[in-house]
Amino acid sequence: MPVPALTRPHPTAAAPWLRAVAATLFGLFATSLAACPDDSGNPGSDTCQSGGGIACEEIPQIDTVPADRRIEVVDAAMAKGDSVTRAVRVINVGRAPLDLRNVVLEYTAPSGAKDGDKPAFRLLPLPVNLPFAIQIFGSDNYPQAVDILVEYTKGDDALAREAKLVITSNDPLVPDKKIEVLFTTAVGAPRLAVQENPVDFGLVPNGQRRERPLTMLNTGTRGLKVTGFKISKDGRFGFKGDGFEAEGVDAFELVDLETPIEIPAGEGRPITVTFFSDSPLPANGELLIFSDDPVSGQNGLVVNLVANKNGPCISVNPTKINFRGKEVGKVSVIDFEIESCGTEPLKITDLVFKENSSPDFTFDFTRLPAGFDDGPNPSNALTIPINTKVTVGVVFVPDSVNPRTAENIPIPDEGIVVVSSNGFNSEVEVPVSGSGAEAECPTAVIQVQEGEEVIPQTVVHLSGTGSYAPFGAITRWQWSITRPDGAPAVLFVPSFTDPTPVVELNSVGLYTLKLNVRDEFGNSSGSGACPDAVYEILVQPDQAIHIELTWVTPGDLDETDTGKGKGADLDLHFAHQNGRGPDLDRDGEPDPWFDKQWDAFWFNRNPDWATMGQDRDNPSLDRDDTDGAGPENLNLSIPEDNVTYKIGVHYWDDAGFGISNATVKVFHYADLIYEVTQNGMQDRDMWCVGKINWPVPAVLRCAADGAPEFITPMYVNSFFQPF
Repeated sequence: MPVPALTRPHPTAAAPWLRAVAATLFGLFATSLAACPDDSGNPGSDTCQSGGGIACEEIPQIDTVPADRRIEVVDAAMAKGDSVTRAVRVINVGRAPLDLRNVVLEYTAPSGAKDGDKPAFRLLPLPVNLPFAIQIFGSDNYPQAVDILVEYTKGDDALAREAKLVITSNDPLVPDKKIEVLFTTAVGAPRLAVQENPVDFGLVPNGQRRERPLTMLNTGTRGLKVTGFKISKDGRFGFKGDGFEAEGVDAFELVDLETPIEIPAGEGRPITVTFFSDSPLPANGELLIFSDDPVSGQNGLVVNLVANKNGPCISVNPTKINFRGKEVGKVSVIDFEIESCGTEPLKITDLVFKENSSPDFTFDFTRLPAGFDDGPNPSNALTIPINTKVTVGVVFVPDSVNPRTAENIPIPDEGIVVVSSNGFNSEVEVPVSGSGAEAECPTAVIQVQEGEEVIPQTVVHLSGTGSYAPFGAITRWQWSITRPDGAPAVLFVPSFTDPTPVVELNSVGLYTLKLNVRDEFGNSSGSGACPDAVYEILVQPDQAIHIELTWVTPGDLDETDTGKGKGADLDLHFAHQNGRGPDLDRDGEPDPWFDKQWDAFWFNRNPDWATMGQDRDNPSLDRDDTDGAGPENLNLSIPEDNVTYKIGVHYWDDAGFGISNATVKVFHYADLIYEVTQNGMQDRDMWCVGKINWPVPAVLRCAADGAPEFITPMYVNSFFQPF
């Protein structure tokens, strides 16, 4: 049977036995000098040969890894019938091959032992056949070692056992050429206990960290090794000791100690348990201590940890007092309660308004027990029994109408009530606010993030949250909008009743927003005293050429719905003079429509016509509407001089809704330079609207003077294949 190859071990793992080998080699060298055989073959002669100098016979020398030839098996954590294996590696640290001749394990069960089906110690089959040659350790020849395995199986008793491994070789320096390795078992078992359990931190004030000592005891009959710690259930607990510390998330992970804490039998070792208080809620956690205790070691001994479970507790309700708007000169009172929620009575040592609080706020102490007409203070503390509460009123008398911000929002009077006690939160603050008002109806306020002037296709963010009411909160917002003539309907997203909707303004012109609000008592704006809020937004282009197409389809009863087939689809076309196609309108000139290079439309929304890579001198179809009403918008910032552009409208698909009435508006920056409407367009109609001969900002009709608009029915360019 082949011997496993002896490979170079990891430095850390091999260090102990390599050091042992080095020491053995050194000893062997010294011995060989002193014990060379004389002419008769007897060791101990001072000379090895008669010719002068030193010449020693090259001999083998046996050694083992581990070098200590006493191996202890700790079976305290083993169950009956469990087995473990220990290895003894035989190596050759001499100068000649070592002949491994015999390996025997000598074991006799002690009196009263219950070994079971097999002996407690037994020699496992060798990996080689004997005799076997082991080459010099560190040489170029192999094999250089043989591993001998001894198995220990725990019996059904607590008796100590002993076995002797006898290894015979041809090492001439070993008596009888035999070495012995003694195997023993440790007697007894460790037992881990703690003092105290549970660990109670008491009431720890907010933001403070408290420590408690904990002693780990070994109540067993053999040495105990503590190998790690872990916190469970509540991350506010932690632990620390000599060379280790963890709290929070780190403490939830198992902390394995680099060096176990060794506790001899009958002794103890201290550690520290910690708690950081950040909530008045009771804390219940566990410290798990891992060791070689056969009972609790594997899963961890549980030490219960508690904090903030006992002691006084304070609860204030409400935590914020808001009078909102109150009529000037009128007295308003809002009560707040102080409750003793702990396991011990609560002591209120002070109740005041914080410095710089508005003088319009005062206290009403009339419902406190006798003797507290002026409220509690450090020399006259108020004791509140467990599970009871007291009531204190905060009084607000506004002396004037409060000023408002630029958005017409009241700047309220403010104050802070400070309640001092012996509770978890030693100081509880209650913010107080209120405003003086003239009227009792709510005021609507509109805020627009983008301002009063935007370009087409701007998504405008609206807010009515600045609206306010003198008595109560705003509970309903209702938006409406007036749009320019001919512009499609505008949708509020997500709803016209949302306090902060958005709208997309696509058509040029003036939009007027209106907001109506209602407070929690049913009072609404819209009266002479509190009118609805109104906000105007002017939509105007900032391009040299801006073209807008909108349409009305009488057969489509809801032009605001979206999706395929939900409305008629008309398309805006803007063609360069280089456009070429079949003369389908029979005017004697090639038609530019549906030219994939020189016609800007839904298929070719961003053509590159002028300077290569320059976007501003090329048109852009910024909005393509396929389900009704439009608009479709096209922009061109820097048109080419001495170039003629054509404007057209094609009825791509009526989706079964019938005729549509189309309107085209052409702008030169903010100026409307041309507007025309074509009623009764039918499916597949192609309308040549007009031409722009740049740099003249004007539109010339395609149709002759006095003639109807230039319409080509059933316009289908068979050379255009979009897909």
